[in-house]
Amino acid sequence: MLFGAEGADHDIRLKKLVSLGPQATGNGYQGRHGVLQLNQVLVLLQPLIPKLRTPNPIHLIPISNQLGENKRKEKKETNIPTFNTHKTLTMSQPPRLYPSSPRDALVSQYVGQPLSALPTPAAVLDVAAVRRNCARMLSCARDLGLQWRAHVKTHKTAEVTRLQVGDSDADGPARIVVSTLEEAEFLLPLLREYGGRGRPVNVLYGLPLPPGQLARLAALGRELGPGSISVLVDHPAQLECLEKFAQAGADARVVPHAYIKIDMGGRRAGVQLESAAFTAVVEAALRAHDAGAVVLSGLYSHAGHSYAGDSRAAAVAMMAAEIGALVRAADAVVEARAAGAGKGLPPLVLSAGASPTALAVQNLLSGEMEQMASGAGMPDDAGAPRQLMAAVLDLGALLEEVQEKGHVAEMHAGVYPLLDMQQLAARSTARSALSWRDVALTVLAEVCSVYPGRGDGGTPEALCGAGGLALGREFCKAYPGMAVVSPWGRADAAGTPLALPDCDVEDYEGWMVGRFAQEHGILTWRGRSGEGVVDELAVGQKIRLWPNHACITSSHFGWYFVVDSDRVGKEDEVVDIYIKTRGW
Repeated sequence: MLFGAEGADHDIRLKKLVSLGPQATGNGYQGRHGVLQLNQVLVLLQPLIPKLRTPNPIHLIPISNQLGENKRKEKKETNIPTFNTHKTLTMSQPPRLYPSSPRDALVSQYVGQPLSALPTPAAVLDVAAVRRNCARMLSCARDLGLQWRAHVKTHKTAEVTRLQVGDSDADGPARIVVSTLEEAEFLLPLLREYGGRGRPVNVLYGLPLPPGQLARLAALGRELGPGSISVLVDHPAQLECLEKFAQAGADARVVPHAYIKIDMGGRRAGVQLESAAFTAVVEAALRAHDAGAVVLSGLYSHAGHSYAGDSRAAAVAMMAAEIGALVRAADAVVEARAAGAGKGLPPLVLSAGASPTALAVQNLLSGEMEQMASGAGMPDDAGAPRQLMAAVLDLGALLEEVQEKGHVAEMHAGVYPLLDMQQLAARSTARSALSWRDVALTVLAEVCSVYPGRGDGGTPEALCGAGGLALGREFCKAYPGMAVVSPWGRADAAGTPLALPDCDVEDYEGWMVGRFAQEHGILTWRGRSGEGVVDELAVGQKIRLWPNHACITSSHFGWYFVVDSDRVGKEDEVVDIYIKTRGW
C-alpha cells in the first residue's frame, strides 16, 4: 500500500527527523496531489533514509516552511491598482517565498562544536570582527555629525543589522538599505520591534523603482507606518507610476520618500548630472511631490567604481567627488523648485557611499591628520601624504557646504561589517581599522587531494571542495586568485603556528584558490621565485578561505556558523547560528 506503517522503529526515527523542523508536526504538508499528514510523510520518507541515526539539519527540508498557498487564499485581499503586476498581498505577515533554514535544529546540532567538526563548505562569521567594524562606522558617523544608513545586502541577517544600526534607542532612527524586498520582509520582526519602542525606522529599496514591486513596498509601509519606506528614482516613468498608485487610493501612510539616484561615474544606475534626463527626472519628482505621491527627500549616489582605488587619498577623493556631485544636484533641485509654484521641500538628504568611500571618511577623524599637518611624521600607510591631506581638506569643506546650504549629509555602506580581499586591496583607511584580522567572513573548506610538483616551477597544488558555487567568480585587482587561504590551523615546517599576514594583499605569499570549477577550488602557491613552500597541505585538512567579495560569497549560504575571536582559548567554538535570507 502507498500509505501505511512500515515498522515502528523507522517511524520513531523519522518522527525525530521531522520534529527538527520548527512546528513540523503541524497540519500536514501541501503537495501537488493534496495534503499529506504527518504519518504519510514519514512513510514516504522512510525508504530514503533507512540508516539515518543523527539527523543532519543541513539536509532537512522543514515542513513548517511550506508556502502555505491555501492559507494565503483564505485571507482577505487588499485592492491595489490594476497596473501593478505583482500578486495582491495582505500583510499581517508577508508571504515567504524563500523559506529560512531551521535555526533551532542547527543550534542544537552545532553550537558548542569546534570548526573542525563542521560540514564543508560552510560560511563562518567572526562576530568579534563584525562588532569592531560596525562600532567604528557608527562612531565615525556620530562624531562627524553625519546621518547614517546601513546596507544589509552583504550579510542579510537580523543580528548583524542590529550591530549596524546600534541596538539602543539612543542610537536614533534605524535607517537601512535593502537590495531585495525579501531582505526587508525578512527583517520585519526586527523593524517592528524598533517601531514598538518608538524608534523611527526607514527602509530604502536600493534599486531604481520597478513598478512590479509597488504592492510589496506598500504592504511593508502599512506594516511599519508613516515615513518608513524610501525609493530610488532615475526615470520619469517611475514617478508617474507612483502618482497613479496614489490616485488609486493607496493608504496615505504608504507615501514613500523618494531619492533621485545620481550616476557620478559608475554607469550602473542613476541619471547623469547636467543632462536632459536629469532635468526630466527632477521635474517629474517635483510634480509627484506636489501631488502627494511622494515626499522628495533627497539625492543618492553609490561610487561602486571606488573599488578600483588603492590608497587612502584615492578613497577620500572619491567620497569628495560623490558629495560634490550631490551638492550640484541639490542646487539644481532647489533652483527648479524656486522657479515654479509648489509645495516646500524638506531639507534634502545627500546620501553618498560605498564601503571604500564610507571607510575613507574615518580619515577625517584620524589624529594622523594633525600629525601630518605639523610635520611631525607620516604614517607608514598614508601613501602619498600630501594628496591625502588635500583630499581630507576638500571633503571636510564639502561637508561644511552641505550643512551651510541647509541639507543633510548621509553616508551608506554594506560590505564593511564583513570585509573581504577587495576591501583590503582598496586600502581606504588606516591599517589599524582595515587589517586581515578585521575580515569577519571566511569559508571553511576541506582539502580533497594534493598534487606535489604539479604547479608552476614545480610547486605543489591541492584541491579543496569550495569552488565557484561557494566562493563566487569575483576577482580582486591585487592578486590573481579567487580567495586567500588564511593561516588558521596551520604551521610552518618547524611546527610554529602561522601568524596573520602583515602586508598588503598584493604582497601576500602563500596558498590561494588560483583556479576553480563549479565545486573544485584548485589551491596554488604564490611566492617569490626560487622560494619554497612554507607549509604543506594534507588530504582531509580543514582550511579557511578569505573571499574576494563577501556579498557574492555569502549569498551562496543559508546561514553563518558564528565564532567569537574575543573568547580566548575558544576562538574556534561555534557560539551561534545566524540565519540569513535568500532570494528576491
